[in-house]
Amino acid sequence: MLFLFVDGLGLGETLESLFPLLLELDPKPLDATLGVEGLPQSGTGQTALLTGANAPRLLGYHQGPFPSPRLEPLLRQSLYAWAQAQGLKVLHANAYRPEYLKRATEGRRLLLSAFAQAARLAGLPLLPLGHPLALPPAFWEDPYGTGARAAALARAFPLVVLEYWALDLAAHRFPETLPQRFQELSLFLKGFLAEGGTLLLTSDHGNAEEPWHPQHTRNPVPLVYTGQGPDRPQDLTGVLPWLQAIITSKLRKSDRNT
Repeated sequence: MLFLFVDGLGLGETLESLFPLLLELDPKPLDATLGVEGLPQSGTGQTALLTGANAPRLLGYHQGPFPSPRLEPLLRQSLYAWAQAQGLKVLHANAYRPEYLKRATEGRRLLLSAFAQAARLAGLPLLPLGHPLALPPAFWEDPYGTGARAAALARAFPLVVLEYWALDLAAHRFPETLPQRFQELSLFLKGFLAEGGTLLLTSDHGNAEEPWHPQHTRNPVPLVYTGQGPDRPQDLTGVLPWLQAIITSKLRKSDRNT
């Protein structure tokens, strides 16, 4: 399975022209506000996705872009840690520039996303660019081929996680490039799905679906899953227990077949 996390993607009418492939995949809406006023943010939203905890309610506000140190105890109990405890091989597939990792990890504050922090806390490596198991997280020369390569990794690992952050970056700083980013993401998905891979796609907050302003939105975010599973959750906190049920069911079926 590929868990493709797309930063800053909400549901909105503009996706009919900007990202029609997503709508063809029948996305279910997830509430990203979690009962907290203000605009959802990456630090708390991603933590909620990965841990099932209402991180913004815990802090009393939506927080980002990087998770507060107060959220570290939650991130120690993330999807990565749980999956490894079940005996699964897990791959955090993002490739990082070594100079970025040095700057992000050696300063006064840890400048890593919740996904990267959770992977690191679970003992998974943050792989450098060029590593045979790592994928550049965006700006692909061959998006379709990169999607096919992601499918190959998903055949080798029961759970592969990839963060695509370029959409949120474009929405904040370079809105004129959003059509290219949506096109890139669409080609990646086509390459992945053509190889028969199982896809889980979701986001932490809205942003790029309203390209006329650079702010986050309170729109629901999409949840796409191309496999079989129980009823979809209603908000970000429901994703982890829902995914745990899917993975546990697969493990039981595998045990019965051995």
